[in-house]
Amino acid sequence: MPLGAMISIINRTHFVALNEQLRPLGLSAGQFPILICLIKKQNVMQDTLARHFHIDKGAIARAVTKLEDAGYVKRIVDPGDRRAVRLFLTPKGEEIAPAIEQIDHEWEELMYSRLKPEDRPQFYHLIRKIADSCCESLNKAEAE
Repeated sequence: MPLGAMISIINRTHFVALNEQLRPLGLSAGQFPILICLIKKQNVMQDTLARHFHIDKGAIARAVTKLEDAGYVKRIVDPGDRRAVRLFLTPKGEEIAPAIEQIDHEWEELMYSRLKPEDRPQFYHLIRKIADSCCESLNKAEAE
């Protein structure tokens, strides 16, 4: 099976599992990366998320709007640059943070379940190299 097909299977199964687990919280898989990022670091600019995830700014804006409407995230316009929007978790967002982190942890454990514990760091290192190569290629194409 081609590498791209295997990665696609991993991504699709992740989205299906996320949607199932996030549904009770009124969330979807598309909002998950934003929440994970904000749990790790708040006061992140919306444009930074778009660049970080290599996702269209409009898609990030729509996901953030849904999170804001659900009461999990708040936007604050940067006083130094009125075009920049900074993102923060609300108290409701902070309340669900442990559940979101648990969902993420469980997925990683499932993915790693057929690997020996000593093989996990090597796998992560290799998949990170592949992701970095893909991002580098994408950035180069966007710059041209």
